[in-house]
Amino acid sequence: MAPRFIYILLLLSTTSALQGDDEDEEEGDILDSHPGVSGSSDHQSVPLPVFLEEPTDTYVIKNKPAALSCRAAHALQVYFQCNGERLERVSGELHPHQEFVDPQTGVRNVELAVNITRDDVEEYFGKDSFRCECVAWSSRGQIKSQPAIVDVAYLKKHFEVPPYSQNVEMDHQVELRCHAPPGVPPPQIYWLRNGLPLETDTNVIVSSEGHLLISQARLQDTANYTCVAENIAAKRISDPALLTVYVNGGWSPWSQWSECNARCGRGIQKRSRICNNPPPLNGGQQCPGSALQKIDCTSVCPAVDGRWSAWSGWSACGPDCRH
Repeated sequence: MAPRFIYILLLLSTTSALQGDDEDEEEGDILDSHPGVSGSSDHQSVPLPVFLEEPTDTYVIKNKPAALSCRAAHALQVYFQCNGERLERVSGELHPHQEFVDPQTGVRNVELAVNITRDDVEEYFGKDSFRCECVAWSSRGQIKSQPAIVDVAYLKKHFEVPPYSQNVEMDHQVELRCHAPPGVPPPQIYWLRNGLPLETDTNVIVSSEGHLLISQARLQDTANYTCVAENIAAKRISDPALLTVYVNGGWSPWSQWSECNARCGRGIQKRSRICNNPPPLNGGQQCPGSALQKIDCTSVCPAVDGRWSAWSGWSACGPDCRH
């Protein structure tokens, strides 16, 4: 019985050794198929992958998918991982990676690009945003890129607060408010003046919130102003708001008093002014008060000595024979 038992042990040892040689040969074939990666004997000399390009935040615009790409050096493979799951296919479409050797450095690079559709994002029901990372793998280990957020870009149609027409007195401050429609990404706001881009200066500015501020309104600031909200998804234009800069009327200086209209005794004196300093403009108020003033006056009558008139003719002779 002993010789038979020894024979069985020798047979099992030989079979195990042959299997080990086959596994070593298979591993060597895998490593040989990737330039720059050596076998297990110098495993520590293989560098970790390094990202040359990482995915960045992006948006799906209407029916145009969002593109994500990454490129890594010293990698055997790269793939995308979205919301914790490896992304082999997106919307049924396979995304193979591309491999090439940098002619200047001789380093093997692997790159991958994928498209994320509107359906991919909207069908994700996680509480966080749709998030993707690029994973680069080699025999040394793997690294992950910075996360990229993918969102659906949009811009609602209606302004939350559109600008409204206003009247403002000249040299006074005025603000035209504009709250853009909700959108992703947040829209940029700019203004049009009579249909042309508004030129700002130290007196006319647009606040960080998008409101139009005029420190001292001038007559030339009278115009139609339009708020425009725009992002990568759409552009929205408000109804024009008419800004009217008005001027209230101001009186000219009073004229000199006229002479008393009575040469002797009680009379009246007058003086006047005109509402032209400045004249009312663009619906401004008329000058308050009266344009004419009157006061009583008294002229001193001059002293005049009495004088006789000429004698009349003689009367007829009377009974006493006298004229």
